[in-house]
Parts: sequence; structure tokens; C-alpha cells
Amino acid sequence: MSSNEERELNLEFETAELHSLLMSTGVSDYLEHDLPDIELESSASLMARLTSLEEPNVVTPELNLELETAELHTLMMSTGISDYLVDELPDIELESSESLLARLKSLDESDVVTPMPTRRSRRLAHTLLAGTAAAVVAGVLVAVQPWGTPVAQAATPPLLDYEFAEAARIADAPGVDPADTLEQLALAAERAPSGASPSAVLHVVTEGWSIDTDFDPDPDSTITPTMTENWLYPDGRFRTRAHLGEPLTADGRGVPQGGRLDRETTFLDERDEPAGSRDAQLFVDMPRTVDGVRDALLDDIECLDRERGQERSWCLTDQIVNLSQTYVIPPDVMASIWRMLAQEEDIRSLGTVKDRTGRDAVALSFIWDGAPEDRTIILADPKTGQVVGSERILIKASSSSPVKPPAIADFFAVVTSESR
Repeated sequence: MSSNEERELNLEFETAELHSLLMSTGVSDYLEHDLPDIELESSASLMARLTSLEEPNVVTPELNLELETAELHTLMMSTGISDYLVDELPDIELESSESLLARLKSLDESDVVTPMPTRRSRRLAHTLLAGTAAAVVAGVLVAVQPWGTPVAQAATPPLLDYEFAEAARIADAPGVDPADTLEQLALAAERAPSGASPSAVLHVVTEGWSIDTDFDPDPDSTITPTMTENWLYPDGRFRTRAHLGEPLTADGRGVPQGGRLDRETTFLDERDEPAGSRDAQLFVDMPRTVDGVRDALLDDIECLDRERGQERSWCLTDQIVNLSQTYVIPPDVMASIWRMLAQEEDIRSLGTVKDRTGRDAVALSFIWDGAPEDRTIILADPKTGQVVGSERILIKASSSSPVKPPAIADFFAVVTSESR
């Protein structure tokens, strides 16, 4: 194979891979937009390359693939998913060069895509790992379906009833002012023993379910979460292993507390990252003031909006949900996190709830204007002040969802959080 043929083949594989990932994340409908820079800065530069050809009406397959691959890369960067590519993808028919050229010609020069408030979401990394795991269990290659019109309700975990939001009203329940709840959580965290030493290994076990990776359209199917065991080492090495959990009970609970993975259960997947992959000292080095904690969390996620408002609230709640699955957050930092949230916009309390393990928890809710179809709920232990889980609930119809609202989109429960 010549170098040109090899390069063309690589481009074809990469373009197919990007197409598939975009379909799986529900953003494949937005290819018509002009997008920020990567190798080719704008639609104008793409057009320039096309029109500079000696034979303008003949676009070589190699050039077409290169242009479309660059365009797809920019789309992935703008949606914060460029770091996470799946390894195996189905065959996908690539668009023709003519359709690419037509798309570019139709762009308005003033078209601008507003970027997400952060460049990445750790939640997607977990989703892709779980997706690979699901494929291993099934023994087949699984691509997340680009769902269209929602179908009749299928099997999703039962919704939980909250003190100020019954399951049937979760879509529109306003909740209450969270100030008192957040201060009580902060005081509980301050009463807890001190955090881990800088040399400790952080060990967190969660059990969770996601509509993106675990959904079965059969309404009679069993809801079986995935147990994920994570280790974060002082040098930044990270290790994660996933096993099949136990089916949920009829009320959506039944997740076991405090255990480690049973090596006899079905192994799904594992991943190891080298030293320096994660900032193991993120919370060790973090200031203990409210403003210091806020700035450190926003810096870590590279949030683009630092002023009080919806975007900043989204960044901070997303950080809390994601970091609690990897880190054992020191109690004094946790106290500042709760007091920080008391100063943020649109945080609401849903009151008390029995979580997926059956333990007592309090629920804090946030609905981001950028994704109004989802309601994010953070669950905390009122005795320790620590995060013990999260629920993401579909509250409005979405073309990217296979079910009708209200329905659980994903959840996780922390069953072990310790330092060694």
C-alpha cells in the first residue's frame, strides 16, 4: 500500500469513527454550523481549499475526507467530547464531497456556535467505558443508537420520591430554598474526621446505570447497574474496573453499601492510566475558603464563565457529581463546597429521600438552561456531609432519548469511599 493510500484509509477510518461518536452523543444534527478553529479555521478556509483546486468540480476522495474529518473534529471540540473516542465502530457511509461543498456554501458568515461552558465532561468518559463494558457482556459491538421520536415507555429505573417532589411531579416540582439544607451539610462535614494524607491511595466504589449504555427497550427487562471500582494513586495513576452489579429491587433500590467488588461476578472492563494522568493532589492543595474552592473547581474544569449565573452553576454541579466518583473529598473542603453552592444560582432543595441503597439522604437539584430536558440531583449524607450519589432525570421530551419523560437518564450511588 502506498503512503497516499494509507493516509486516505486512515482518514476514512477516522471520519467514520467521528461520525459514529457524534451520532452516539446526539449532536450529529448540528453539522451544518460553522465551528471554531482546529486545523481549518472556518467555512471560508474550507471553501478556499475546495475552490483552489485546478478542477473545481472534481474533489478527490482524499481531500474530501480530510476536510470532513477536520470539520468533525471542530464539532467535537465545541461540544467537549474530543478527548473520548471509542475503539471499534460500525461501517458508516460517508457524505459525498458535493454535499460537503453544498453545506459550506449554505453557511451564513455570521453563524456562530456558542461553546459549552467547559471544554470537557468527565461524565462522558465514564459513559464510554460503560458502553465498552456493555459490548463485552453482550459479546457484540454496540453503537449507541441515535434515537429519534421517543417510543413507548420501556425499562428504566423507578423514580425516587423526594420530600418536596414526588416521583409523579419531578418534572415541575420547584423545590425549596436550599440555604438551610446546605448549611446543615456544611456543619456535618466540619464535624467529620480530617481527610486523607497526600500519600494515600483513594478508593471509591460506585454502582450506577445509564440510559446511554444500559438501556433495554423491553419493558419487562431487569435493571442491573454496573459496579465500578476506582483507585487514584498519589502519583496520578488511575485504575478502574467494572463488574456487573445486582438487579435493582422493585422500588429502584437494592444497591449494597460498603462492599468491594465480588471477583466472582461478571467482569466487564478495566482501564489503567499512567502516572500524571490525574491530579491526585487536587483537594490536598485546594484552598479551604469558599472563594478558593470555587476558583479551584472552575480552574480544574476550565469553565468559560466565571460570573455568578446559570453557566457557573452548571460547571460547579457537574464538578461535584464527577469528582465524587474518583476522589475522597476532605471534609473541610466539602464544607466549603456546600457553602459555595448556597451562593450559586438556581440550586434548589428537594428535601429528604431514601437513596438507591436505602440510606437517608438529602437532595439538591439544578436544571441548566443549556439542557432544560434534564434535572440533575446531588444526593448527600446529612450525617457526614459527603456526596453519596447523583440522579439525572429526563423531565422534557428529547429527540435523543428513547423514552418519554419523566424517566431516569442515569444515576450512581457511592457505596465505598476511603483512603488507604
